Order: sequence, then C-alpha cells, then structure tokens
Amino acid sequence: MHRARRLHALYRAIYTAGIAVPFLLAGFLLWFGLSGQAWPLLLAVPVIAALPLFFVRRRLAEFRSLRHLPGPKPSFFLGNMGELLAYGHGGRHEALQALHDQYGPLVRLHLAWGSAAFVSLSYVSPNLHKKDLDSHRRADRTVLARSLMGVEGGDLHRTHRQVLSASLTSRGVAERSYVLTDVADRYVDKWKHVDETYEGIQADLRDWSVNCLSAFLFGEDWDLGADLHAYHRALGAIEEEVSFRAFHPFFVRWIFPRRRLRVRAAYRQVAGVLGAVLSGREQRAPAECPAHRPSGDLLGQVTRAPWSHEDRVEELMSLVLGGADPMSYVLSQALVMLSQDQHVQEKARKSIEAAAPADGPDDTDGPGGPGGDPSPDPYVRSIVYETLRLFPPVPFSAKFTEERAVEERGMSIPPGTVIMWMKSAVGKNPDLFRDADRFNPDRFSADDEEHATINSFLPFGAGPRHCVGNRLAEQQCAVMLTEILKNFLIVPVDDIEVTFHSTISVVPSAVPVRLVSR
Repeated sequence: MHRARRLHALYRAIYTAGIAVPFLLAGFLLWFGLSGQAWPLLLAVPVIAALPLFFVRRRLAEFRSLRHLPGPKPSFFLGNMGELLAYGHGGRHEALQALHDQYGPLVRLHLAWGSAAFVSLSYVSPNLHKKDLDSHRRADRTVLARSLMGVEGGDLHRTHRQVLSASLTSRGVAERSYVLTDVADRYVDKWKHVDETYEGIQADLRDWSVNCLSAFLFGEDWDLGADLHAYHRALGAIEEEVSFRAFHPFFVRWIFPRRRLRVRAAYRQVAGVLGAVLSGREQRAPAECPAHRPSGDLLGQVTRAPWSHEDRVEELMSLVLGGADPMSYVLSQALVMLSQDQHVQEKARKSIEAAAPADGPDDTDGPGGPGGDPSPDPYVRSIVYETLRLFPPVPFSAKFTEERAVEERGMSIPPGTVIMWMKSAVGKNPDLFRDADRFNPDRFSADDEEHATINSFLPFGAGPRHCVGNRLAEQQCAVMLTEILKNFLIVPVDDIEVTFHSTISVVPSAVPVRLVSR
C-alpha cells in the first residue's frame, strides 16, 4: 500500500505540473512580449493558457455525463484509481467485487485523467454481442500493435482472424487433438515417477500449457524438451506491462524507463524464440515450393499469409500470451476443486471409463489421430466449464463504441465509455446461477434443471473479437484433465500457502494437491 500511495503522489504531481507549466509559459511569454516589444509572442499567450482549460473542461464534462450511474465519487486527477487498486495491482478483481457488493450490478468508475471512464457489469449484457462494440485495446496496442490483441476492429482485424481461425475451428482442433494427448502423457509419465512430497505441479502446469499450445500451433518445429524458465519469465514481463498500462495513467509508458527496458527485452526474447520457429518452418518447407504439401497446423497458415516476418512473429506471440497462463490457471483450480470433492472426482472417472473403447484406446484410429475419438467426455468438459465459471483466468473483458450510447437496465451509458464485464462477479451472481458458490459441474448437463451454458458467463469474451482459440483452450484442458483422472487420485494438501497474482490472467503460486497413482 505504501508503494501505491507513492505512485499516486507521483501521478498527481505530474498532472499538477501539466496544468501549471502552460500557465507559467503563458505568463513568461506575456512578460517577455510586453517588456521586449516582441508583440507576435503575445498572440500565443491565449492559446497556451486555453489549452489546460480545454482539458479541464473535458474532464468535468466526463464526470457530469456519468454522474447518473452508481459508483464511488472520483478525484479530479486519478478518478477512482484508489478504489480500483485498493487490494494492489494484482487484486483488481477483488476490488471490483467489493464495489459491486456496495453499488450493485452496474458500477461507474473513472480512471486517471486522460483515460476513458468505464462501467463494470456483474451480468452478461446482450449489448456485449453486438458488432458495433469493439474490444478496448488501449494497453495491448502499446505492446502488441501488429496482432489481434492490438489492431482495431475492421478489415485488418478480419483478415488476421480468418488466417488464424482456419486451424482453430472445432474440426481443426479435433483433427489434431492427438497432439494434446501426447503432450499430456509426457507430464503424466513424469508425475508417476515423483514422490509424494513433490511440489512442482504448478511449474509443470505452466510448462504443460506452453508446450501443449505450442506443439499444437507449431507442430514438429516446437522443441518439447526446451528449458522454459526464461521464456516464462519473459512472457510474464509482457503480461505484467500490458496489465499495468491498462489501469494506470497514459504516460506510465514513458516515465518508468526501467519498466520500458524490461518489457522491450522480454519482447525481444519471446520474439527471438518464435522467430526461430517461424524461420525454421520457412526454410524447411517454403510456401512457394510447388512440391510442398501445406501443413495442417496454424504455423503453416501463418507462414503462407501475406504478412511481414514481424507481423507473423507478433501474431504468434499474441496467441501464446493469450493462452499459456490462463489455461494453466484453469487446470490448477480444477485440480483443487476435484481434490475437495471426491464425489465429483469419482463421477468423472467413471464417466471416462464408461466411454472408453472396449478394446482399449490404442486400437482405434478416429478423426483425432492415434487414439480414436477426439471428443472429451461431456462430464469432464462440464468440469472445465464450472471451473471457468468460478475461476475465470482473465478476470474481466472490456468493449466500447464511439458511435452511440448504450442502454443498460434503463440507464444510458454515453459513447466512448468502456463497458467491462467482471467475469468472476458474473459467474458467482446468484441471479444467474443456483447455489452460485458451489462447485457443481452437473449444472451444465442437458438433463439438469438449470442447464447452464458457457454463454451464461462468457469466459472467452463476446462478439466478433471473442477469443480465437477458445475451442483449443477447452480441448486442451479437457484432455489433460482426462489423462490425470485416468491415472491419479487427486488428494488435497493443507500445508501449502497459495497466493495469487493477476496480470492479464491469474497466476497461483502453487497447486495444493497431490497426485497419487492409481
């Protein structure tokens, strides 16, 4: 908290200087012009003096335009940064939950001067699906401007998405799901040979998520045996910087040179790894070679796209950043919940065994490659959905439109206001889910009275900019969870303290479970 107070004091000082300097400059020009007979300089005085007044009037107009909406009173310079960061930068979801508890399902919040105000929702609004609402990408654009994460909606976004989605359809994921199983089996085999005191499951899950995603996207050009420690650290630095810029004043990218240097170094490191993968594919199987049979993985699609090398690398980077930590978090929380509910764990295991081929899984070849049916057990998929509901890996998503006002529950939200839905509040909203705090995968069953669906809480976003890899993410988690349930009993461990750090996604410090071989 002491660091946060110092940051806020620095921000206020910068804003104060931003107002004072133009007036001081105008006063100096006025004095110099009158005393030195430099009359042309006097013409600039009213312009310079009017500039801060113009921005002050805009800030006051912002406050007036949203004062009919419920929310805490903002300060002039920093808005509601104090309330939003009350639990630290990594605890924004906790702060938002507390604000929703106090003000209701719709909360108005102002960020620091120069940033768009936003409204947080604890429910899924039909407006989120409308095409004229674009994703709010201000912070992403400062780091990943060439990728889907950074480009504005329009023709460029559509062409990039078309290239990527060709390999990430339900059919495309199903056809290559054997890759996910192969990677999962590597970690299952490792866990079979560790003792009961092993505490490296969280680190393994982060490695699994990167390896699983990369092996699926890049095929044999990805080295599954590589040391990922430095790679994780670089990915984390990029995520941290994007997250930091999203909720702090617009000038933070310039006033903290060490942060700027760190994220540039991290970017170069990740780009170096992915650039080597891309170059290896281009040299091994050039797209213009008539004898070359196109690869079915996403790397092949990207290699053939009419993009520059830098565009290709950054697009691959956005996919890895968007999927690595989020999916390891989902799986870690699923393991924790299963360890605490032996009934659900045993039900899932029986469902998997009942669906297994009578002659064994290795005797059939289906559309998913070696191993047959690529579709995860429906109950396992329900476990993944229920975990996403209770523990969304990306706590909030945001949209906005400059074109029109948006109506929410009889209240008008002015154009340019960011509309954010807080996914953890949505998932635990008792008006949407029965026994909302209870871990109950059955709520996603077609036979259940509630019959919830993933569209009830939108963990992968909404509208034309929803997560392009959502089907891969679901399959990746379901496959790994299936392999764990087939091979291990999941037992809780009480003497491990777990802390959580939130950047773009949530990262736990440990997974308090033990995997006991069956």
